[in-house]
Amino acid sequence: PSYLPKMAAATENTIWRVERPTTAVRESPDAYTTPVWHEYDGRRELVITGGDAVTGHDPDTGKELWRANVMNPTNNGSYRIVATTTIMGGLIVAPSRNNPLVAIRPGGAGDVGSTHVAWTFERGPDVPTPVSDGTYVYVVNDNGVVYCLDIKTGSVVYGPVRLPPGTYSSSPVLADGKIFVTMENDDQTSVFRAGPEFELLATNTFGEGCSPYCLSSVAVSEGQLFFRSTKHLWVIGERRGER
Repeated sequence: PSYLPKMAAATENTIWRVERPTTAVRESPDAYTTPVWHEYDGRRELVITGGDAVTGHDPDTGKELWRANVMNPTNNGSYRIVATTTIMGGLIVAPSRNNPLVAIRPGGAGDVGSTHVAWTFERGPDVPTPVSDGTYVYVVNDNGVVYCLDIKTGSVVYGPVRLPPGTYSSSPVLADGKIFVTMENDDQTSVFRAGPEFELLATNTFGEGCSPYCLSSVAVSEGQLFFRSTKHLWVIGERRGER
């Protein structure tokens, strides 16, 4: 079953638990996504994707505020969702299993699937979560194909463009005007420039040569990049903030 619990941090006691009704079948009720915190027009929400739907919930009570049953238009039984919903450019951008990637306008109530969908994209990711600079959405799919979309309209700015071929399970991360994404199975991180034109700046390797190399996304903190591989935690760069 698909459900959302709220628990006390100190005691782990359940404060509330609400079911997320779904008509999804077989594998499609499964989800590996993370709840996303969202505030709009003075209203706080937890946004969750899974079970063929995107839902917004009141964090105080768990009550479902809105729902969009738009993640699995063909009722495919293998549509488990891995990539997490992200708030981008004032929109709620929710990946499914490749098709569709859906952008939803906030502020709705009840069933918003036919009223608040801003745009959809048919070649979204499966596992990597997209990233945005507020103007563009950068999508990296599982075999290293990149698309850049206009955040307002969902139109393709560039793509498909291929990174070094391989399996990509980590999510692209934006820092210093660059996007970093690590290949799972070939010990390699690609860096390309953020903006309306694709420019591959670098590919780097740590030389471990193990498989799988990296399932984790790059972490960024005060000028440093953190990479977790199968064998090591790698830290790149000089610390710029206060120690």
